Amino acid sequence: MSRLRSSERAKTALYILIIINVFIYAYRETFRPRLSVRRTYRIQDGTYRSMLLSIFYHMDPTHLFMNMMALHRYGMELFVYTSSKRWQKPVVVLVSYVACGIGAFWGIELLSRYHEYQWEQKINNARYASRCNHWFCNSLNDAVGRDVSSLFTNAWADLTTSVDFADIRWSMWYNTIINRIGASGVVYGWMGMRLITSWMSPYHSRLDAFGYFFFIAILAHDMHQSPLSLEDLRMSVLLEGDGVDHATHIMGALFGMLWALILILWIKITSWFGSRGRWRWSSGGRRLGARWEDEQLIHQQQQQRRQNSRLLSSQRSGQRTRL
Repeated sequence: MSRLRSSERAKTALYILIIINVFIYAYRETFRPRLSVRRTYRIQDGTYRSMLLSIFYHMDPTHLFMNMMALHRYGMELFVYTSSKRWQKPVVVLVSYVACGIGAFWGIELLSRYHEYQWEQKINNARYASRCNHWFCNSLNDAVGRDVSSLFTNAWADLTTSVDFADIRWSMWYNTIINRIGASGVVYGWMGMRLITSWMSPYHSRLDAFGYFFFIAILAHDMHQSPLSLEDLRMSVLLEGDGVDHATHIMGALFGMLWALILILWIKITSWFGSRGRWRWSSGGRRLGARWEDEQLIHQQQQQRRQNSRLLSSQRSGQRTRL
């Protein structure tokens, strides 16, 4: 009964998250001052408040429906269809939603910083290539006491680089002004959590072959579409409109894997302390899934055969002794 109530609380928390997404979509016009799309997250110009609003904000009904369907599926597998009471706690459901969503935004923030670093490398390479090594420049620098010739060559290099790679510079600018909305980062984060729990959690069922194939296929597609370099960013913006959302999916999946590892490690540590008289918080439960059950049944049958074999051997030795 207690386990049933725990699963019902986890299911309620999951439904509350879905209701919040639907509510914000339905009343975004009514509460425009508070729920305006301008308040959502933008790369290099976002706050935690904007990130939090973005993971609940949808503009298209199809996008909302697909995200909520995926959220329901993986949420049920992670937090409801589990034999651990800790995974079924509503606070774990809510924190996992927020953590995976914000973690996906952190990921594309880091990717944006990497794009900036690549651009700076292009500028530095252009400056080095246009550096003046003529004797007149060296004489001028010696006369003034500082490298004044580089002021002109660097300005020329910056100008030519900006002109030659204007499309890349425009793509970087466009990349930072678009508002990022939707719960896709959370969905992919929960997909990453589901993969790790399938491998490492003793309280979740294993993924079947189709589940692995689906995860690998969509992750490979997102990696192919993600702008991981400046050239990829330029092509994604000019030809496909915007490929940054695919990068958000990847970052969400990676953070979800990390978050699941943190939760699994946390449960193991607290269980270890609990077995020694501290932190008595039993995780309870067992691994779910027919494959695991079959393995345990085979293991029990083998142990039973060994035990029967020992009994027969002892009985035969006892009969020989009497004879």
